[in-house]
Amino acid sequence: MPLGWALAAVLATPAAAARMAPLPPTPIAPKTLTWQDCVALAALKNPALTSADYLLQSARASYYGSYNGLLPNLTLSDGYASGNPGGGMPSYTAHYTAAINLFNMSQVANIKAASANYTQTQANLRLASASLRFNLRQAFATAFFADQNVDVSRRILEIQKRNASEVLLRYKGGKEYLGNMMSAESQALQAEATLNAAIRGARTARVGLDQQLGIDEFSEVAVTGTLVAEYPPDLPSQMKDFLSNRPDVAVQEAVVLQQKAAVDSAESSLYPTLGASYSRSRSGPFEFPGPSYGWQAGATLSYPLFGAGLTATYYGVKSSKRALDKSQQDLRTVRDAAVADLENNWAAYSDAIDQEVAADDNLESARQRNKEAVIRYASGLLSFDNWAVIVAAWVAAEQTAISARQAAVVAQAAWEQSLGKALGE
Repeated sequence: MPLGWALAAVLATPAAAARMAPLPPTPIAPKTLTWQDCVALAALKNPALTSADYLLQSARASYYGSYNGLLPNLTLSDGYASGNPGGGMPSYTAHYTAAINLFNMSQVANIKAASANYTQTQANLRLASASLRFNLRQAFATAFFADQNVDVSRRILEIQKRNASEVLLRYKGGKEYLGNMMSAESQALQAEATLNAAIRGARTARVGLDQQLGIDEFSEVAVTGTLVAEYPPDLPSQMKDFLSNRPDVAVQEAVVLQQKAAVDSAESSLYPTLGASYSRSRSGPFEFPGPSYGWQAGATLSYPLFGAGLTATYYGVKSSKRALDKSQQDLRTVRDAAVADLENNWAAYSDAIDQEVAADDNLESARQRNKEAVIRYASGLLSFDNWAVIVAAWVAAEQTAISARQAAVVAQAAWEQSLGKALGE
């Protein structure tokens, strides 16, 4: 038996065929989620978003509580003292006091600081929501196109196996070289390895989606629906027009407000404090004494001179104002970075759409060339080397098209994040 026929017999053994057998279909996911399903689930369970919401509730309570410093203060007391050992009568007292701050700039500064902190936590919540929207969209797209990649890889494997069988038959008929037959089998094995990687990648993508959804235990879920990137808008004439909706800019603006409140707090020592109080008491030998009572009303005006007064205020105000200057320069930096981010994301979005269009067009031509090449090779009008080049170009075009579609969807999500879009928008 010629050496070539012997090698062909070895390569066609059941062991080699078993290596080329496709993997069994992946199990059907017990639950499929649309994009809106994912948004609703992440809004309830994502830990980062939940943490930011709790922080907002805490800041809101602190802000409302800061007004207590200006509200009247009412104190009620009831006391008892036993008589002396020689038979003295016990003594009962009832007392209440009402007091109010009529002028206290320190308390006003505390309210401003609490308000600024509340504003900052609101911006931080929107920032967390916008980040979650992007991360969730990216994870959803990864899972969506990973499933498509599995389907395409399985179809490529089937075609590569059919191609390898065609080359094997031609080799046995003496119309093809041994090396070409071995190359065809190698391409089929490579397609099988690609399918294995695609299946593992799909599972990994679902784990990433679970993480963004806030699912602690891995749940085999699948995504469904239509996921196509929209065409980007025309280049905006003024990117600065979008800054008002940027949560990162809002966060830094709140920092400026906090520093202004810190300046007010430092300057509060320059102002006197004025308070008024009224107290009334009754005392006697029994509980709830009779008509005999005493009362007292007064007002207190205070102004610190030393220690916590003028000498400390000068340096405290100077320090706070320099911190305010810093926060204003930081705001400039954030705004400039936001404009650059908008420009970069718009350009990346436009580039991704262009690449998607080109990849889809290239895929159509590669599919057509592959169909024609199959017929031409079977009829002997095309050499194996040229056929292999066309098949490889088709396989690459299938994979490139999926990657380009995913990149376009993610680029759109990045552009929308730079616009400040929150989850659900």
